[in-house]
Amino acid sequence: MALKNEIRNKALSGGFQLFGVSNIAEVEKVEFPPGRGLSRPSEIMPEAKSLIVMGMVIWDEGMNAAISTPGTGDFSGGEAEYYNLYYETVETRAWRIAQWLWEDKEIKAIPTHSLHVKVAAYLAGLGFIGHNTLVITPEYGPRVRWVAMLTTAELEPDEPFARNLCAEQPLCQKESLCVNACPYNAIIPGPSQGVPAGEKVNYDKCVVSHELEKDIDPKWEKKIRRITERGFMECTICNLICPYGKVVDEKVIPAKRGLIKE
Repeated sequence: MALKNEIRNKALSGGFQLFGVSNIAEVEKVEFPPGRGLSRPSEIMPEAKSLIVMGMVIWDEGMNAAISTPGTGDFSGGEAEYYNLYYETVETRAWRIAQWLWEDKEIKAIPTHSLHVKVAAYLAGLGFIGHNTLVITPEYGPRVRWVAMLTTAELEPDEPFARNLCAEQPLCQKESLCVNACPYNAIIPGPSQGVPAGEKVNYDKCVVSHELEKDIDPKWEKKIRRITERGFMECTICNLICPYGKVVDEKVIPAKRGLIKE
């Protein structure tokens, strides 16, 4: 427990706001959609004994910037010609913690985006997978970007998140705000729980799946927040509409900008 708390403190002082440990055996059994570049923990680091999950709050939309060459068409983070600011940021921060573990503790650790990190975050007790398939946290809603870190350290797993935040939210009990906010009806109504992996969102209807295309249909183009010819802000409509994310607007952003004390 002492080591876990030490790593937690290192993560929180290193730019993350959320920290938890998943049951690595449960993550190993998780099903995930095909074609997303995902792997199981044993395929990435066979000797790993624990799985850490860390979350960084997105307090400025600029952190959702992405750049690609024409026709990359891959969101797994594995292609050199696709760059996503929050992927690069959280992984860099995680590598600093991994380096500290090795140099100070002689413990091996490997950060990765190739796991089903959303399920890992749920299993680490950090949030609930909402109707939009994103991890909804009580503190920051879905405005969090995640990274996993496999390690040879033996850390006690946290309990899975126990609350159903969507069911608790009065604004979403009769109708899901995120479902109705999607301009292309990409999100299939209803809970994400119990739905086969990859079938809760009609990926072809999601504007994100078209942002990397070489010749983009005007239908999708009108919802793309372009910043350069091949650079854009990822669509975050279903993030911003979530009632649980309002604290970011009301407290986190003003504090970051020096308008109020944290």
